[in-house]
Amino acid sequence: MLQSFRLIINSFVGKVFFTILLLTFALLGVGYGFRDLVLGATSANDAATVGGTTISLNELDRQYRRQISSYQRQLGPTFNPTTQQKQEVARAALDQQINDLLFAEEAKRNGLRIGDPLVRKIIESEPSFAGQDKRFDQAHFRMMLENQGMTETTFISQIRGSMARQLLINPIAGSATAPKALAEDIYRYRNEQRIAQTVTIPNSAATGIAAPTDADIDGYYKKHSAEFTAPEYRTFTVLSLTPDLFAGEINPTDDELHAAYDQHKAEYVAPEKRKVTQVVLSDKATADAIVNAMQPIGNGAGKTLDEAAKAGTAGKTQPIALDFSTRDDFPEALRAPVFAAPKGGVVGPIQTLLGWHVIQVNDIQPGHEVPFDEVKAKLADEVKHDKAIDSLSSQVDKLGDRLSGGAPMDEVASTVGAKPVKFGPLDIKGGDAKGETTAADPAKPGPTKPDPTWVASAFQLQQGETSAFQDDKAGGYFAIRLDSVTPPALRPLADVRAQIVADWTKEQQAAQIAKRTEELAAKARGGAPLSQIATEAGQKMETSAAVTREPADKAGNAPSPALVNALFQLNKVGDITTVDTGNGQIIARLSEIHAADPLAAGEKLDPIRRELDSAMQADALAQYRAGLRNSTKLKINPRAVETVAGQ
Repeated sequence: MLQSFRLIINSFVGKVFFTILLLTFALLGVGYGFRDLVLGATSANDAATVGGTTISLNELDRQYRRQISSYQRQLGPTFNPTTQQKQEVARAALDQQINDLLFAEEAKRNGLRIGDPLVRKIIESEPSFAGQDKRFDQAHFRMMLENQGMTETTFISQIRGSMARQLLINPIAGSATAPKALAEDIYRYRNEQRIAQTVTIPNSAATGIAAPTDADIDGYYKKHSAEFTAPEYRTFTVLSLTPDLFAGEINPTDDELHAAYDQHKAEYVAPEKRKVTQVVLSDKATADAIVNAMQPIGNGAGKTLDEAAKAGTAGKTQPIALDFSTRDDFPEALRAPVFAAPKGGVVGPIQTLLGWHVIQVNDIQPGHEVPFDEVKAKLADEVKHDKAIDSLSSQVDKLGDRLSGGAPMDEVASTVGAKPVKFGPLDIKGGDAKGETTAADPAKPGPTKPDPTWVASAFQLQQGETSAFQDDKAGGYFAIRLDSVTPPALRPLADVRAQIVADWTKEQQAAQIAKRTEELAAKARGGAPLSQIATEAGQKMETSAAVTREPADKAGNAPSPALVNALFQLNKVGDITTVDTGNGQIIARLSEIHAADPLAAGEKLDPIRRELDSAMQADALAQYRAGLRNSTKLKINPRAVETVAGQ
């Protein structure tokens, strides 16, 4: 039974410690239900509620930061996620927490409980926590938790929850298996091999192509006029209003700064921390002996924890030094006694699910508050920014009314110290005639490259029209005035003549080779050997490697995907096909077909079975999860992801 639980927990440990890709959460449905949650009112400090259980913003933030840290450890210092990527990570973290709660609540309703002894065995038997002697190493265990930003209590809770969830869902997933015949049919389809004789005729082999006449050039120009037509260009002016425009005139009072300090006081409180040394033992008798050995005898001092542990366990167990840690970093049973003990005091033995702890307090770092004066400047910047956003929000409607009422944009901008910036002519992708994106008047202050949102807005307006102010998603607003429109226009023939000559010549070469290929293919279908066809074409006949529908060799000697696809459209050996490569033509004769025998596949059939089983299990779990969602009241704070990951 322990082995089966280890199989369960291995996947969990791997997910916690070594996994980066969001797809690791797929089995429990990350990404499945976020869009389908029932939106409802939640507390401003809550991310979501699942039934009667709340996921706080702090809990979501911790999970989000652990995931971001995992990315950074794997991808290195160059990892710099965009706002959208951060929000995707936060969204996946919240979705995972919601699904975890759904399954946890259902496990509880079904009476599934995981006892301390079993959790302890699972943790101690996990190879990831083993030391050099291949046995459970408390120091290594603690180090891995610290690297993940997790406390021992949090990790144990997640282990317990994961095991309960797996006990709940394993019978559902395990009962979904694919029919053997289906796996065999897929094996036949995927592993059938085909070999072909081929002759490749490049377009460059075309001969006798004369230079195009003026009539040819004019005809090609008219026929392909869309290719030589410049896109529509637009010139527009942007009035961008940012909170910084209003921050300079804001001077927060001391009362406002003190109020902000009190509101965020939790951020400025450093909790008490303790540095300890501990030893964890499997039996109380040994733990008692170590504690007794540390007690003073007469006027002499008792043994140190290191000396007592070495003597009490014959050197088999070494104490572990833990750096300064907060109260929450310790298992619940240890918190009160450890933080009540004086410096140098001995605590224990106390039992947790990991064993009997004997702890010595080495140093104490008192908790303290960061004084108001130390953060006053920071608070002033934050209050100014918040008040600037409020000031802008309170004025933007009035400014918008003036714009819509016909007031010039420059005049409206001057009332708040802003300056409009003109861009264009630009196409809908934001590029000018040279494909570059620059401001029309670089002498004016402001951005020299337009935001894509501005360009998109400009292409929604009529000439001379001014848009309403729109939220820029960063605390500011912008309005667009469309100044001019340059309709799509056919470029002059003289400007594109050289391109037309080159394109026309390539078209003629391709047409000649395509015609010649069909003539040679007809001979091959009539029975002419492909070697003879190659000689007539002035090319070499080649024999392809044996390929399946999805060749393992994606480069090198592998035939092109177009040729592979064409070969598997043929019915029998000897059939002829032609393939356009873009740079020429291929004549191919199917020379061999090797059917795949699933009875001889042996272990090669196993991956297909596992793939099919996994797909069916995922489908079964998706239906089960959907049922839980339908029967559970779900609410989500619509601003949770943005709050945690940033705008």
